[in-house]
Amino acid sequence: MNAHAHNVESAAPPRARAEHISIESTPDIATPQRQPHRRTLSKFTLASKLRRISTELSILQDHYLSVRQASGTEQPIKYVVDLRFVNARPVRVRNIAWVCLGLTIAFLLTSVGAFLWAYSQAEVLWAHPGFFGAVGALLVTAGAFTLFLRRTTEALQFKSVHGGATLISIIGGIGAAKAGKAFLVDLIKNINAAKQARPQPLPHFLRDEMREHHRLREANAITEQDYEASKARILAAHR
Repeated sequence: MNAHAHNVESAAPPRARAEHISIESTPDIATPQRQPHRRTLSKFTLASKLRRISTELSILQDHYLSVRQASGTEQPIKYVVDLRFVNARPVRVRNIAWVCLGLTIAFLLTSVGAFLWAYSQAEVLWAHPGFFGAVGALLVTAGAFTLFLRRTTEALQFKSVHGGATLISIIGGIGAAKAGKAFLVDLIKNINAAKQARPQPLPHFLRDEMREHHRLREANAITEQDYEASKARILAAHR
């Protein structure tokens, strides 16, 4: 009977075995479901009224990070990350609103052209229709430029070690994250210290990393799509 059970387990696909080990087994070192109170060591907040977004990061004792992200009128997302599973090398992602920039330039040139037309033909500048066209185009230019600033963002992302999922994302304008340079250096030091403080064999680490992804998905910190993609990468590292 025992031999038969062993054969059935061995016949299971590697993906199924790895997922069983990663999620359902009891880890040696695991992040608890109910987070205990941890003392805050340092804090950094990056907020943008123009983009209506804010990110608040707090480094906690024992190498954990508390994250609070708010966007517009949506409910803020709050979660805690075990820094053992964070890659210490951040990724910079820029999103430039090229369409809005193109519209800004186009309407600005239109405004200049209309103004020159009115200036060259009218004795009284504001009596010429080109003047009103220039003013109208200038107002649209201002609106398009504001939209360009709002939609142009730069994100500094910290991803998971093997899963590649974005666990921490600091979003603002171009170069905005420079304001938190000292905090980010401290964060990277804590990420490295977390791995040294709680070293694990690779299979155990992968198992706990999988469990951390599962927990963060339940906390809405990562999307279902990102979770599935990261799970596949971790399972591939199991082999």
